[in-house]
Amino acid sequence: MASIEKTRAVVEQGETYDGRIVPTVKAELGRPVRVKTDATVQGSVYGETVSVQGGTVDGSVMASEGAEFEDATIHGEVGSDGKVVASDTTVYGTITGQRVRLTESIVYGNVVGADVILEDCIVIGLVAAERKFVAEHSLCYTFKSYGETKLARLSVVLPQAAVEGEIQFATPVAVTGLGELETGESALPQMDESDIVEVEGSTYLSLSPRILNLEAVTDRLEELENILEDVVSATSSEDMPPATEILDTLGVDESQYPDI
Repeated sequence: MASIEKTRAVVEQGETYDGRIVPTVKAELGRPVRVKTDATVQGSVYGETVSVQGGTVDGSVMASEGAEFEDATIHGEVGSDGKVVASDTTVYGTITGQRVRLTESIVYGNVVGADVILEDCIVIGLVAAERKFVAEHSLCYTFKSYGETKLARLSVVLPQAAVEGEIQFATPVAVTGLGELETGESALPQMDESDIVEVEGSTYLSLSPRILNLEAVTDRLEELENILEDVVSATSSEDMPPATEILDTLGVDESQYPDI
């Protein structure tokens, strides 16, 4: 039986709670919310802290201090003024937090934070980090990093990313999703230190100067942007195709899929 009190809210294992868990009085603003294994909340959730361990939330999750997910499914946005930590989790919406760390997770939307760490993740959207961006064996549409950046086995769909701070390449960034590009390379094109360019005072990691058929890929880039917009702006996850199907539509090479 769910225990929804002023000081805490708990949805027990295997239970379905029909409704939102949000504060209705001032005393409830600081309560922690916990959703246990195989439990479902049919509505949005707000708490000082929110923990979803093996459960599902059919709505957004907002936490003033922090949100933690493990083997969870969230059908909505995730936001916190503090940290967002997720492992083996699927989020159908944008994640926003001060410190965001995702492991073996799929996000159908953007990931935005001061510090963003991705390990074995797929982000079908933009990753934006104000202070630090670390990515290992992950894939995203593209990224914007304005501070420290460390990249290892990262793949991007768009052949351009914004980088304003120090950047370290453990391995080059693979560009996938544009089909055959005339760059003089036999394998998937890659970007590294040599592909950092400055345009009108901004710094980018860009493949554009090396694409010999840049005009020919313009239509493809527009098509990719439209696909991404449909994913990020979706109001419901019910009709959202699996990540593998979306990535196939984006033209992402299967060799770039993280093992999640």
